[in-house]
Amino acid sequence: MTHDRADSRTATRRRFLTRMGTAGITAVGIAGSSRATTTSDRNPVLMVHGFLDSGVTPWWDITTHRLKELGYTEEQLYVLSLGALSTTFDSPKVYAEEVTAKLRSISADHASAVDIIAHSMGGLDSRWAIETMGADQYVDSLVSLGTPHQGTYVAFLAYITPGGRTMVPNSEFLQELNDGQLAKSVEYTALWSDFDELITPDESAMLPDPDRESVPTARNVFVPYKEHIQLAFDEEVFRTYAPYLG
Repeated sequence: MTHDRADSRTATRRRFLTRMGTAGITAVGIAGSSRATTTSDRNPVLMVHGFLDSGVTPWWDITTHRLKELGYTEEQLYVLSLGALSTTFDSPKVYAEEVTAKLRSISADHASAVDIIAHSMGGLDSRWAIETMGADQYVDSLVSLGTPHQGTYVAFLAYITPGGRTMVPNSEFLQELNDGQLAKSVEYTALWSDFDELITPDESAMLPDPDRESVPTARNVFVPYKEHIQLAFDEEVFRTYAPYLG
């Protein structure tokens, strides 16, 4: 079983590198129910994609559909696109500016705090916005899916990009971000899996203990046998985190 899992992870990483090359990155430098019971009780939701992804990929349509099944309206759901597919390899510090601006706009439009569902590097974008740019005033909860909160050795494969450099373990960015204090007003839920081929080691998708323990509303949630992209659309994963949305 160990060899099978290792072979699967290696094969998936190879597919990842192939997609990166096809996208031209090298050329440029490389379902449970919600706690709310009525639509009026629900916070608007902002979905934030990750490295090389975009808001137009199908898993965001799937997530949007599932949220509507819980009672959310079209007007309450937002998918942020930080660039065209395969071009979103900048630093989370850069994308955090757009995340902050979008959160501010949504909060003002709805006179409400916002819940965030963030996949992969999108969780780092969101945390930087919340914890260093004042976006905590607009946010009720952050759900991160396969976010390398403690880095990932796979990021060395994309080290030539700003985003790749921020995601390597012990990067300067992660040292700044993981300072032992999360935003006190925000509820954090970090989902991680033991089969996430792009997060190595797997536990790196967990919030570091000092940060998690700094607030009573932060948790790491384990979901077994889910690959990296699968975390963004899998029904079991959705049912796991949906109760944590406001």
